[in-house]
Amino acid sequence: MPSLKNVVVVGASRAGMVSLGAYIVEALKTDPEMNVTVVSRKSSTAEIPDGVKVVKVDDSYPQEELEKAFAGQDAVVMANGFQLMGQEGRFVEAAVNAGVKRFIPSEFGSDTQNQKLLSIFPMASAKAKLMADIRAKENTGLTWTAICTGIFTDIGLTTGFMGFDLKEHKATVWDDGNHKFSSTPRENAAMAVLAVLKHPEVTENQYVYVSSFEISLNELVSALEKAQGTKYTISHTTTEKETAEGKAALASGNFMGAGKLLLVANMNPGYGSNFAEERELWNDKIDLPRENLDDVIARIVKG
Repeated sequence: MPSLKNVVVVGASRAGMVSLGAYIVEALKTDPEMNVTVVSRKSSTAEIPDGVKVVKVDDSYPQEELEKAFAGQDAVVMANGFQLMGQEGRFVEAAVNAGVKRFIPSEFGSDTQNQKLLSIFPMASAKAKLMADIRAKENTGLTWTAICTGIFTDIGLTTGFMGFDLKEHKATVWDDGNHKFSSTPRENAAMAVLAVLKHPEVTENQYVYVSSFEISLNELVSALEKAQGTKYTISHTTTEKETAEGKAALASGNFMGAGKLLLVANMNPGYGSNFAEERELWNDKIDLPRENLDDVIARIVKG
C-alpha cells in the first residue's frame, strides 16, 4: 500500500476533557512528510496549530460536506468524543465515497473485541458496532485500523477518574490493588496514530494494541509518592461495591457515573485490560516506544 501522507483529523479541539485530537495533530506535525487537515464545525472557536489546513463544515456534519473535506485524503482519523457516538456512520460513508484509503475510528482505550467488556459496559457496544460497519466496507477499498491504548494515564490521574486526588494526595485502591492494566498517556497515544500511518501495510485491517506500560494501582501510588515526595492517604473499595454503583448509575441515565463500569473492566482480569497478557502488543511492530512509569508520572505531576 502507498504511504499515507495526506491525513484529516476530526475532533482536534482542546476544549474537551480528553482532547486527544489536538495531541494527534501535534504528533503528525512532527513528521515533515505529513500533510494535516482538520475538519472543524463552523461554530467552533478552537485554536488550530499553525501549518494545519482547516476545513469548516456545518455543525450537523452533512455527509456531502464531509465528502468534499475528505476528497484527496489518504486517511481519516476520528478523535471525536461521545457527542458523535452513533453518528460516525456518515463519516465512514463519506470516506468511502471520497476514495479515502484508511479509516482510523475513535476506538482508543479498551479492547472492544472483548465480549465480557461489552456485557458490563454497554457504551462500548457502540464502538463495537461501528467497527462491524467499517469491516463490512472492506470490499469498497477502504481499509481500517483500530488502535487500542488502554486508559489514558494522564487523564485518568488528573481528572480523578481512577480515584486519585493529586492535590490532596489521596487515592482509592480497588481490592488488593495488584491487577495490572495497560495504560498510555495521550502524547504516546497520539504518536501511535503516526506510527500506524507510517506502517500502512502491517496495520491494514488490524486491531493494534499498544501501551506505554502495564501498571497496577499500587504501582501508581508508589510512583506518585516518589514524584511528589509525600505519602498518600489510601482508601479501599471493592469490585462488588463499584459494580453495583456503576450499574445503578447506568440504570438512572447517569452516564458519567456509569464510567465506574469501565473501571471495573480495567481493575479486573478477563476484560481485556492487560494487552501484554490478553492480546499481543504492537509497539515493536510499529516502532512505538514503551515508556518509563516514573518519567511519565513526573511529567504529569509537573503539569
